[in-house]
Amino acid sequence: MPHYEQVRHAISARKHTLESIIDGIRSRKNGIQDENHEAEEKLIHRLTQIEEEAKDMISHCEQTENALRREI
Repeated sequence: MPHYEQVRHAISARKHTLESIIDGIRSRKNGIQDENHEAEEKLIHRLTQIEEEAKDMISHCEQTENALRREI
């Protein structure tokens, strides 16, 4: 059982980190005020991609957490 708890804790910590990344990305996107509109759009697009990747990883963490709960 202790091993499952360690894994669950690690997953929870990773999920929290990813959520912090998403918050930072949203803040960054909201604060972008670049005179070069094209560069601004590219940056926002890339930040949106990173945000989606982080959301996918959070979903995977949640699925793994749920699977571990079923195992216990």
